[in-house]
Amino acid sequence: MKPGPKPSVRYWKSKKAYGCSIAGDQHFLARGPDDAPNGPTYLEALDRFRRLVAQDDGKGTDDYLVSALMNQYRAHLKATRKSGAPGVFEVMARGFTAKFGKFRVRDLKPHAVEEWLAKQDNWNNTSKAHAGTLILAAVSWARKKGLIETDPIGGRVDLPQPVLRGREAAMSAELMDLLIGEARKNKMRSHEYADFMWALRVTGARPGELRHAEAFHFQKGKDGQGRLVFRWNATQGYVHKTARKTQRDRTIYLTPELTAHVEKLITANPKGPIFRTPRDASWSLTSLSNKWTWLMKRPAVVAYCEQHDIPRREVRLYNFRHTFISHFLDATGDIYAVAQMCGTSVKMISQRYGHPDVDKLHEKFLAFHRLVAGAA
Repeated sequence: MKPGPKPSVRYWKSKKAYGCSIAGDQHFLARGPDDAPNGPTYLEALDRFRRLVAQDDGKGTDDYLVSALMNQYRAHLKATRKSGAPGVFEVMARGFTAKFGKFRVRDLKPHAVEEWLAKQDNWNNTSKAHAGTLILAAVSWARKKGLIETDPIGGRVDLPQPVLRGREAAMSAELMDLLIGEARKNKMRSHEYADFMWALRVTGARPGELRHAEAFHFQKGKDGQGRLVFRWNATQGYVHKTARKTQRDRTIYLTPELTAHVEKLITANPKGPIFRTPRDASWSLTSLSNKWTWLMKRPAVVAYCEQHDIPRREVRLYNFRHTFISHFLDATGDIYAVAQMCGTSVKMISQRYGHPDVDKLHEKFLAFHRLVAGAA
């Protein structure tokens, strides 16, 4: 096979920038005047070119750079549209790449990965386990694709035991009312945030699902009730978390009140995400986190948590989902139905919420015996 032209730094007059082509892909290196050979724009372009070319150094061997491997895996996630994984990977692997990016893959040691995870003090064990899983997946994928020869950490890293939050993370109706009310009445016009939390409370959806909901996801059934439907094989927009594994659409069911609210949002936002911030921007992980941090510092919230001995650090936006599932199970006992409504597996529901209200179970037990006695 005839080799392609060697990549080199060139000035693109039409774009007023230095750039290069590598394997058919164009890369901008530095914008500015054509000031070669000693000008600052040209020297910046040379430096970026050197770093870009270095990403391919050692490809196919265990001398491949960890930073290059991580970049390749990130590109793979984006290309395969694996739900929100590219963004999550970007956040969770950023620190790992900063620490180990200049290492060759052969120099990665399981104990070093474990020590790095242990030092992430701002993460709980669930987040640490998730980050470790993503990193292990990246290295395993690279080996399967032939980017490296061996996997030096696969099966050798002991990940932290994740916290299986479920029933214990359920909130009282009083606390949920307080959180939504505090957001709705504040002077910073956070009605949009209050509405977002209300939608989470009503539907049991994941925050990421509502963040990515767009007008074309909205449907009405024959009964006139609204739903948000994320196709498992979507060609545009959000691809839900379990799409590839289940090959099933993710349907979020709406109450009549929430249906009317969503229709208003769609009228206001016919394109792009329908749930918006007070500044009409898309909700991001950062903006949601910042709002939640602000909300948990509100005097009324602090006082309530102290009065009821609730650690505020353990109260999270995701708890609205835990609460919905717990309350639905207590009211109906129907694990299969809530698994379908919340886009998860019966196994997961049973594992995390398998400790039902004992008093209510006892009531059903006695009701069963009354029924049997009456029939006799």
